[in-house]
Amino acid sequence: MKKSIITQKIIAKAFKELMQSNAYHQISVSDIMQTAKIRRQTFYNYFQNQEELLSWIFENDFAELINDNLDYYGWQNELLLLLRYLDENQIFYQKIFVIDKNFQHFFLIQWENLLDKVIFDQEKKSDYHWSDLEKSFICRYNAAAICAITRESIIRGNSLEKLYSQIVNLLLAQIKIFES
Repeated sequence: MKKSIITQKIIAKAFKELMQSNAYHQISVSDIMQTAKIRRQTFYNYFQNQEELLSWIFENDFAELINDNLDYYGWQNELLLLLRYLDENQIFYQKIFVIDKNFQHFFLIQWENLLDKVIFDQEKKSDYHWSDLEKSFICRYNAAAICAITRESIIRGNSLEKLYSQIVNLLLAQIKIFES
């Protein structure tokens, strides 16, 4: 059976809505599907359990935000879109950071993907050719730092969009150092 992405998104949206006012472990499949206005059994046509739904939300949302749009928007706009998305879904991600340690690793990988695009874009604009070691270092180093700062901001309820110019300026300054 072909799975409908629309149905999956409706289920995910209902789950996120419930997470705004409920703890993760208090939400049942019945609650999700009642909120989605879809019969309960349909959930199991798409997901085995809530953990699988949660993983799907991470992968789908971040794939749409980062991987699918990077070539279209460019890294600076993509960064801004990501920070706005995290601001809009801050309560959901506050709770996720507390209950799901795997998400922290996933979040780090997404930042590395975005920073890899930063280097790729910069390489096209300059005469400098980055070595694999340089690319790996700047991506991993900055991803770890940005991940930690954004995670802390999410947990504290601070606006992430306010970090935008600081992150961009930091990345551009580091790139300039490597290229000089």
